[in-house]
Amino acid sequence: MNTKIGTTFGLALLMAIAAIATMFALGMFSASGVSASHEGTHTSGKVADVTFTPGSFNVNSKTNWTVTFGSSGALIAGNGTITIKFPNGVVLPATIDKSRISVGPIGSTIPLTSDPSVTSTTVTLTVPATLPNGATIDSTAQKIDGAGDGIVEVLFSQLAGIVNPAKEGNAGSLANNDAGRVNTSFDTTATNIDTSPVSFNTTISVSKTSAAEGDEVVVTLGGFTPGLTVSLDSGGALAGSAVVGSDRKATITASRKGTGNTVSATDTAGIHSPSKGLTLKASLSVTAT
Repeated sequence: MNTKIGTTFGLALLMAIAAIATMFALGMFSASGVSASHEGTHTSGKVADVTFTPGSFNVNSKTNWTVTFGSSGALIAGNGTITIKFPNGVVLPATIDKSRISVGPIGSTIPLTSDPSVTSTTVTLTVPATLPNGATIDSTAQKIDGAGDGIVEVLFSQLAGIVNPAKEGNAGSLANNDAGRVNTSFDTTATNIDTSPVSFNTTISVSKTSAAEGDEVVVTLGGFTPGLTVSLDSGGALAGSAVVGSDRKATITASRKGTGNTVSATDTAGIHSPSKGLTLKASLSVTAT
């Protein structure tokens, strides 16, 4: 009897093992289901969901930047590194002071404790080793891991000196892997921006907000294609045109017309500028007698 029970149990066990093996082979068990270390939707330590957000979308603007990405851990305080490749056309300064960058969970970032390494396209920073009050972060117990939700935020202040591209339109492309990328010391394979490339706008500035008919007004434009002619739109407060320079800028000096209260421009490729208001200032002509 015991022999028969043992034989039956052994056969049942072999059948169960075979069934489980078949289920794995058919993909019925996912990798995440058997992972021993998994937080949220991110594989532990892997970079995902990368975003780049400038404070201004105007060309040539010196602005702040926010970079976020998913990472479930492994960025140990004072040791882990983050490398950020900015979108094509963004101009980085030769150096950036550590006080101009902070990193950590969203809303709880910590200023860097060492200056980052900067190239023409990338910034590599080391995760802070101390809190703002000077207290040392426990490198084994406290990691920059998005406070459990796996989202890391890197903030670059406007004083970091990062300048938006001079060209209107998308900064880089996903196909060319130059629209923004992030990798870390744990996940050394760079991950592209998760959404469409950041797009920048043409700019326009007017030397006056109000002018009498015939007054001289200077219009400065940026972000247009070099070599093309850009003209102030008909029906506006000013008329005139200029050829765009190699710096993608143009300056038009025009006289205030008696009609229209806005100023805008379009180049020969059909690229438009925003509109600026220019009110007509009342004037009085007096003849001495």
